[in-house]
Amino acid sequence: MIHAEIFKDENGNIVKYKIYGHSGYAKAGSDIVCAAVSSVSQAAVLGLTRVLGIQVGLEIKDAYLECILPENLDECIRQKANVILETMVLTLKEFEDQYSKYVQVLEQEV
Repeated sequence: MIHAEIFKDENGNIVKYKIYGHSGYAKAGSDIVCAAVSSVSQAAVLGLTRVLGIQVGLEIKDAYLECILPENLDECIRQKANVILETMVLTLKEFEDQYSKYVQVLEQEV
């Protein structure tokens, strides 16, 4: 199963997310669930880093992605980051609804 852990601060801002595991939907190279989750989570990283210019903490390895946003972002940048990240979360939740045996989304306050 793919786990998506979303970490929010007391204001509801996403400050970190981790995506890890294998879906088990199909064999490697043919797994559309894995491909979809990977695409949306990596697209969020690209939006944060290349579009907004945020220097995130990033770790990517086999079946693992962790993205940490810096503290004290400018309010305008924070709002734009929220749009990117909340869109990612909504998409992941749609995947969870459609493929509940293969994707789990967990949100928590830190």
